[in-house]
Amino acid sequence: MPSGDAQRQWFPEMIEILRQQWKPELSWDELTRLTAHLDATLQQIRKDRNIIPPMCTCSKCGVYGRSRFGRISINATILAAGRFGIASPSNVKELSKGWKKYRKEHGLNHYGGKESTTTTY
Repeated sequence: MPSGDAQRQWFPEMIEILRQQWKPELSWDELTRLTAHLDATLQQIRKDRNIIPPMCTCSKCGVYGRSRFGRISINATILAAGRFGIASPSNVKELSKGWKKYRKEHGLNHYGGKESTTTTY
């Protein structure tokens, strides 16, 4: 495993998918599906390459162990489109703000699913 792959979120294969499927006029549903596809691709890359999560120390209890891998959120997809020159900075800013508003109005989580209504005490 090349150094740094455990922390890596965007592999060249994923960037190519983003380039091929990105359109400025993507609907929120299309953007959600694209993000899910990118996230599934990331998980498959990690599995195929035997990439394991990095070690870390829990800030609360001090236990040293494997962290968990992060997922690709919809806002991360939007920001990546700007980062890799696929979308203009103004389009990225507009979409990011629009997603935040849409997400709040529809009670969605960062990945486009319904926000959990259960509360833990």
